[in-house]
Amino acid sequence: MTRPHLGTFRDLHLRKQRRLTAGQLHHRAPTLSPSGRLILHALSSGPDSQWLCTDRKGRIARVLQGPVEGHATLTKDGSIAYGRQVGATCEIWLLSAGDSEPRRLLGGDGRLYRDPAFSHDGRFLAYLADDGGSSAGPLRLWRYDVSRGSHELLLGSVPNQPGARLGHPVWAPWGDSLFFSAQHDGGSTIYELHLPSGQLSPRSPLGYSSPAPIAKGLLVACQHLDEQSQALVVLAYSPVVERSRQLVLLDAKYGAGEPTIGIDKKSQVWVAYTMSGTIRSGEPQRCDLYLALLGKLPKGTVATKKTSGAGSHDADDAADDAESGRRAVDALSTGFEDRPLPIGLDRFAELEHGA
Repeated sequence: MTRPHLGTFRDLHLRKQRRLTAGQLHHRAPTLSPSGRLILHALSSGPDSQWLCTDRKGRIARVLQGPVEGHATLTKDGSIAYGRQVGATCEIWLLSAGDSEPRRLLGGDGRLYRDPAFSHDGRFLAYLADDGGSSAGPLRLWRYDVSRGSHELLLGSVPNQPGARLGHPVWAPWGDSLFFSAQHDGGSTIYELHLPSGQLSPRSPLGYSSPAPIAKGLLVACQHLDEQSQALVVLAYSPVVERSRQLVLLDAKYGAGEPTIGIDKKSQVWVAYTMSGTIRSGEPQRCDLYLALLGKLPKGTVATKKTSGAGSHDADDAADDAESGRRAVDALSTGFEDRPLPIGLDRFAELEHGA
């Protein structure tokens, strides 16, 4: 059987890049649907901001009322959950597929809710929330079961980092992990929470945010070089490599950030991100939204397999994990720079239809 691999790591690049937005308004916080067919992002900032849902050509499909707070998320059937600023608190609103009007899903109880993230099968919604009350404390990571209406606390704080601020959770396409950023003193770090075991693992050094996981051992992220500059990078980590490595997709001169990914039926990886617009005299600083394909990803690199998002493992999953481990050992037997890097690319969620 042919072993799936990425080819030489340094050959990865963005291709077919195009700008989707223009003008003087600020475009930010993009989220791709699981197949990359739709893009949800925030337009402008402050009390006049709102959420826009467009297709890959930038054609508007839906406008949702703000003011915008945090991030938003899409399911494969077209349901949308998004953050709104309401008075002194934040709420999460839901526009279910087929409904004409959104409704409040979480909020109205004095607590702060933000950064919703649907699992790829739409069964669960991860979000951040405080404990309410006059001394609400930091935001903690929760999981909401959409069908049962039940809530579960997943993570209260990062061990040995009680003051770290959690942000922007994202489900892994293989369904049993959540990625998020944690802001420490001096910068942020990307973590992975493996739900079945509860194991929390750092997936980046200090100075990285906006995780967009592609496969086990591979994610796109934003690297903050200093307070004024950032780069768009691909991070490779265990089990792909023994020691974390990165490849720069767009360096600091572009100011790219806030990456999000979607994987279509052809196993193409779409990447949406923001880049700072050109400042002309008298104009405010703004960001535009861009879309590209991630290459060089050979056919067979990205596999798809239906999952429940619940994090359960069966015999086939165990066999896949064992095979992934063997591939990692093979990769480590020679130099990293010259040998193709095999990826454990299994258990991707079922992609939405019509991509």
